[in-house]
Amino acid sequence: MFTPKAHIIIIDGKKDSGRNTLCFELALALLYSAQRTAIVTSSDSPLQQAIKERRKTMPELLTPAILNREDFFNEANKYNAVIIPHADANDELAIMASTYITMLPKEKSELKQFIKNNNYQTTLFELKKKIASNYGHSLNWVVCENNLKNNQIIEQPSAELETFSRLHGFKVAPPLNLRNTYKNNMNGISAQDKSLPLLKKHLTYEDICAKREVTRLAEFIFS
Repeated sequence: MFTPKAHIIIIDGKKDSGRNTLCFELALALLYSAQRTAIVTSSDSPLQQAIKERRKTMPELLTPAILNREDFFNEANKYNAVIIPHADANDELAIMASTYITMLPKEKSELKQFIKNNNYQTTLFELKKKIASNYGHSLNWVVCENNLKNNQIIEQPSAELETFSRLHGFKVAPPLNLRNTYKNNMNGISAQDKSLPLLKKHLTYEDICAKREVTRLAEFIFS
């Protein structure tokens, strides 16, 4: 049985819930905290294209490594953290997860669907049992609201989600608000980079807020 030394992070969620963006920004936040970090992604993923564009245009910047799924078992333990987006609790790699992030678009309809989805809660509960049985540690399940639909700045999670979290044993992360820096990272330049001397003249208030939010999430995950 493969025993991962790296902190394995699974990111789950619906299409357009922000999985790629969170993966990219979180990886860079970890890199800037001196953590060797890799992302597991396919060759046709926009995420991989963004990483390659980053290496091409600004090779002097820190960049996460790319792992293909077939390389995972041979390469994962070279890193402090390995992030796997587009995976769910039934994925063969999920049983090795240290942290499981559920991306939840911040809309009342999505929240109600999440709360009523007993199959999802049961599947995560079964995954937590398997991880405890096989690896002797508990799974850190984090639900992150991602405010995709409006420009309202929201600092706190929904009260309804906070209440539900106590019933099902997950932590509710501070919301990630709508920021252009989250959506426009196809050139591979992130809010995490903007405070570097090389890019400091391009630093905006929006970048500062975006960087703060992802950094808070990284600290929340590893606290």
